[in-house]
Amino acid sequence: MTTLTSTQAPVAPLAAPISARARYTENVYFQDGRLLTGILTALLYLVLATSLDAAGYVSSMALLAPVTLGALLLGFLMSYSRFDGFFALSHSMFTGLAWILYLMSGLVSRDEIAPFLSNGIPEIQAKAYFVLLRWLNWIDAALNNVASNDNYIFIFEMCFLVWWLTYLGVWSIFRYGYTWRAVIPAGVVLLINTYYAPKPILGFLVVFCLVAMMLFVRTNLAEQQLRWREQRVHFSQDVAFDFLRNGLAYSVIVVALAWLIPGLGRSLEVRTVMEPINEQWEETAERMNRLYQGLNRQTRPTSATFGRTLSLGGARNVGDTPIFQASTPRGRYWRAVVYDTYTGRQWLNTGEVEAEYDAGQLVPVGDWQLREPVTQTITLLSPVGNLIFAAPDIVQVDVPIAASVRPLPVTTATGEESFEVVMARSRRPLDVNEQYQVVSMQTAITERALVEASTEYPDAIREQYLQLPDNFSERVAADAVAITAGAATPFDKARAVESALRSTIPYNDNIEAPPPDRDPVEYFLYDIREGYCDYYATAMVVMLRSLGIPSRVVSGYAEGVYDPEIGLFTVTERDAHTWVEVYFPGYGWIEFEPTAGETQLNRPSGDEDVQTELLSDQLPQSGEASSQDPLMDEMQDPYANAALEQQAALEEQARARRAWWLWAIVTPILLLLGGWLIWRTRISGPTAFDPELPPLLFERLQRWAQRLRLMGPASQTPYEQAQRMGQALPEGRTPIESITESYVRYRFGRHDLPVGAGANGEGLPVGMDDPLILSWQSLEPVLWRAWLNRLLRLGRGRKQAVSTPPGAGPGNELG
Repeated sequence: MTTLTSTQAPVAPLAAPISARARYTENVYFQDGRLLTGILTALLYLVLATSLDAAGYVSSMALLAPVTLGALLLGFLMSYSRFDGFFALSHSMFTGLAWILYLMSGLVSRDEIAPFLSNGIPEIQAKAYFVLLRWLNWIDAALNNVASNDNYIFIFEMCFLVWWLTYLGVWSIFRYGYTWRAVIPAGVVLLINTYYAPKPILGFLVVFCLVAMMLFVRTNLAEQQLRWREQRVHFSQDVAFDFLRNGLAYSVIVVALAWLIPGLGRSLEVRTVMEPINEQWEETAERMNRLYQGLNRQTRPTSATFGRTLSLGGARNVGDTPIFQASTPRGRYWRAVVYDTYTGRQWLNTGEVEAEYDAGQLVPVGDWQLREPVTQTITLLSPVGNLIFAAPDIVQVDVPIAASVRPLPVTTATGEESFEVVMARSRRPLDVNEQYQVVSMQTAITERALVEASTEYPDAIREQYLQLPDNFSERVAADAVAITAGAATPFDKARAVESALRSTIPYNDNIEAPPPDRDPVEYFLYDIREGYCDYYATAMVVMLRSLGIPSRVVSGYAEGVYDPEIGLFTVTERDAHTWVEVYFPGYGWIEFEPTAGETQLNRPSGDEDVQTELLSDQLPQSGEASSQDPLMDEMQDPYANAALEQQAALEEQARARRAWWLWAIVTPILLLLGGWLIWRTRISGPTAFDPELPPLLFERLQRWAQRLRLMGPASQTPYEQAQRMGQALPEGRTPIESITESYVRYRFGRHDLPVGAGANGEGLPVGMDDPLILSWQSLEPVLWRAWLNRLLRLGRGRKQAVSTPPGAGPGNELG
């Protein structure tokens, strides 16, 4: 056999093609530890999704886990792909919507989609239409300020929130290396969920913190490994294990310290500064409670329990947590807020006059007949959001208050304009176990006086407290007329409606919220025929208003349980209550109790003249206070007033000495300054310590090239990169070439500079007159102008930024 041997020279092998793996991994920011980073990222968002499911808001939140898995998968795929950010985000939005609708279709029964199926629409499509229709109905309710109890919408929005948090988190970490931007939003959501969850889920927050800190350790190490390779710094491959082991120990220590160290919330100064933010948050939480009335809630008192709105929703979820104790000769109602306007779905407090009263300052209340002062000492047992609870009408409080007030149609005892407090808050934080004293002018009215009361209502009262919605139920109005057919006076009519509601409708806390298209009062009176105090009070007030009797709804707490041994009323969360007040000319607002199960109000008949005379003798005459009430005596005692003023002045001086306001001003400035320094260093500072000037300035130059989208492929030499940047920035061509030339000589030439030597090579500190320093100083304004011009172009929509050549991905960027 003949063997043929080639006489030609061997052909040089072709350059190895770039593998598919390398082609995709070059688009990922972190080149080390991608598997562990992915596992930690997935665990982080699964903890968030599981915590939302375990919170127990609704019973159908288990689909958050598959939603999270879908977002994780799509986020990883898009991060490794060559697609840009716009395509990746738009694709994620539509994919996420389709995935969520598909998962939610499993929650919809065939009975709910029967109208769609009858029109020949496929089942899966009908279920998606059903969810979207419920979402549109919810948006309509939100725009019209109407309550909603649709849990489908809550589940849908939670799924969408988790989808975007997960997808954007994965994209930020793997495509750009922004770990903080991924973790902080998820952490905020978990923190809010931990606070408001009906069930305890604190363990999820602890696990989340540990996983997040381990993720920070892993991604920070991966970024350092990128820089070490770029700078040709040798490091052991076992460094990852050491970093993670020490990072885990550090994370456990930090979480343990955070658990043990008291929070800033106990600081009086911090709470004072945060008070406006807390009030805004209460209003937001109040609105959320109205839009998601079908959710389960925590059985604990919160500062948003009483606000400027009262919605007629679903089941009341209250517990037996003690709220406060009251020491007073007698108690019935502890008023928090008065509501005057009814929208057809909720009550509003529209008081627009705000007034501030110092500690011990008198409120100019109306000179109503048959009123007597009563002093209450309130001891707080739970946080109440600085609300003041007291019997009506508030005359004096021994803490400074900010009050919503309404003008009254009568004058004070001295002939001045009078006001009524319809809602009050302490102007300083009220701690648990703290006490405050309130003096109120409480009614001592008799039935005889109410029967004989005038029916000449002032115009202001008629205009404000006879208001009804435009679409008020004619059926309810007709029933009001029928119930009061045999009643001659407003008092008799009020008693008739009160008695009818108490005797015919049973009390029940656990009712379903009225459907969006159903009138709540009709729903209460004719459909379910049961409910709780909000419904009883609303029904009575709208009936009386339809009869021309001014009335209103009031919320606060009922009297609680009286302990004769200690002489205190103990009020719990379960005593939260809503009742009715009816206006009687000359006597003011008088309470009525239409709720079944509550103690009925029994007033003296007033037929005995002696009793009326005794009541008159107890009232203050011509500015004199009752001697049976020490605090009322102090109100008129100039020495007591002087003592109160001196005490308030001392407290004010003590607060001034603490100078909390200085702290409140300096701290944000320091935070802004620190953030600016970090940002500044991130843009133009070195990424790691380097004693030589040429690599330091060249690294800054490459950072600016990255920011201005002038970064070339990794295969380009420093000279080619400098030429590319100089063409884009002609004004800075000379300093760019000077810095690049110095770096090339330093990096690739022979140099034996001692540590600490600058460009002069003499081992001396580099001065501000060094040529390289001067070159950088002349170049820096050019770079800033180019960056600002680019931002302006983007802002005007003219996206004319210099495009990045093919092959340049995040993996090619330096830091």
